[in-house]
Amino acid sequence: MISRISLRYFSFILFFGGIGFSLPVFPEEQVSVDELLNLSSQYLNTAPVKSISTLAKLKVLQPTFNEKQRERYYFISAISLGFIGKHRERVELVESFIDKVNDPELRAKFFYQLSDGYTHLGEYEKALVAMNQSIVMLPKLIELGSKVTTLQAAITLFSSLLAYDEAMVHADRMYALESDVVNSLSKCYGLANRIEIYFLSGNHQKTRSLLPEAIQSCNASNRQVVSLLVKAIVAIDLIETENDERNVDNGLSLLYEYSKTNQTSEYVTLLEEVIARSYLKNGNLKQAERYGMRAYQHAKSEDIVRSLEKTSETMAAIKRAQGQLDSALEYYDINLALKKKVLNDQLQKNLAYQRVKFDTQDKANQLALLEQKNKNLTIEKALQQGKNQNLLLLMTLGLILLAILGAWLVKTLQQKNIFRTSSQVDGLTQVSNRSHFITCATQSFKNAENRVSIVLFDMDSFKNINDTFGHAVGDWVLKTVCDTVKTQLRKADALGRLGGEEFAICLPNFTEEEAQALAERCRAAIAAIDTNPSGFSFVITASFGVATRGMRGQYSFEETLAAADKALYFAKNEGRNRVSLYQ
Repeated sequence: MISRISLRYFSFILFFGGIGFSLPVFPEEQVSVDELLNLSSQYLNTAPVKSISTLAKLKVLQPTFNEKQRERYYFISAISLGFIGKHRERVELVESFIDKVNDPELRAKFFYQLSDGYTHLGEYEKALVAMNQSIVMLPKLIELGSKVTTLQAAITLFSSLLAYDEAMVHADRMYALESDVVNSLSKCYGLANRIEIYFLSGNHQKTRSLLPEAIQSCNASNRQVVSLLVKAIVAIDLIETENDERNVDNGLSLLYEYSKTNQTSEYVTLLEEVIARSYLKNGNLKQAERYGMRAYQHAKSEDIVRSLEKTSETMAAIKRAQGQLDSALEYYDINLALKKKVLNDQLQKNLAYQRVKFDTQDKANQLALLEQKNKNLTIEKALQQGKNQNLLLLMTLGLILLAILGAWLVKTLQQKNIFRTSSQVDGLTQVSNRSHFITCATQSFKNAENRVSIVLFDMDSFKNINDTFGHAVGDWVLKTVCDTVKTQLRKADALGRLGGEEFAICLPNFTEEEAQALAERCRAAIAAIDTNPSGFSFVITASFGVATRGMRGQYSFEETLAAADKALYFAKNEGRNRVSLYQ
């Protein structure tokens, strides 16, 4: 399986880079801004590498752009940066411009670029957040292209996370967008996505059964490059499962077709690799080395970790069959390091996926699921390392085994530290969760001589915000409020989320008057929050309850917390957006 979804990436370039444009190449001295933009879009649909030089010409003309030209330029630039693997620059470009885009249709397409860019950078939580932002917009979208873009973002990300069931749900939705059209673009891409998901999940029968319909639909909608990609997927599947000379010949024909179109794809690398393994099985070591080395060099030049892991293992087997044991050992060493990197990357993907899912589902159930997923991955990692160690034992000394075990132990200890930290922090707001806050606050109350204040605050009418603007905006409000309140606190103060929209602050060595003044500053800061970055304009307010130990009989943390809660209740009853002292 692969981590970068080549077909989806190419599908997006072809659909959104070139839709609506079929233009001739203009003489350079006659080309206008709009013509250059159209030409760059056309190149994205036919020969994506060529769009880079066209964008370089457009960059010089930026001061003359109108608003629509600027939007198109940024969008095409984002696609091109992704195509050449400059994903950090791609993300920075989109983030610098997306807030200036008001059209929901275009915002959805930019969100795709943001989500896909973060996915390639391994920042999966940010990718999931961007994807969720685009999914929230789906009911508001009218254009087919915007809907396909939004669904494609979800398919790409879920497939990368190996969440194939979720990916297939969105692929089916894409296929159904134009259910009344015989040969539609959405059906072409929907079928292509289905084929790749089935291939990645190991369903050979369904991978092959969809090929005729996909080719017919994509050719009818003038998406021959997509047809070539799905043919490559099925060819790889056939060669892997059926070592037949006809399948290999078909794979070689597809490689020739790719060479004529000047297109690159991770599936070219995988096709070369599976052809090399077929030649190796049949004893043709010369051809096996030829295609194995081509696959390895392509994977290395594109820096595709999973393809490098696969091709390095194949090259090791080829060198071993040739009797070149030193060279084989070098490839095995490379392969072992890559296997560990792939496993660690998948662990990070799983953690990101579970954290974001945890924010929207029952917390107790999701924690249990997270632990189970991590246990499964740890077992899988241990089993895989065991297999690798057995392989190395045939060719190396016992010292290599000790080094591997040492590295594994260090990684395990590091992972334990990560889990220990994550158990204390609320996943959404990045402040203390309920249990950690109570532990810290109770510690502050242990010294009977200390004056400690507790401030409780609750967001006013938060349910209305969720119901009116959606849970994504509600999450933005909670995170922004916490960031705002933290600017008013000292380093020794503790801020925690008790649940939902209710928060608490523990203020060691604070008098009642100081606590009331701080609460008032926090209330004013919250009321002054600019909500436009959320995509909507509305007012945020909060109500505060303040209680100080020893002022009116309460001495323990529990008593002081209960007093602050009563004061908060009083503030709510008195009209909200106010600070109330416990009387």
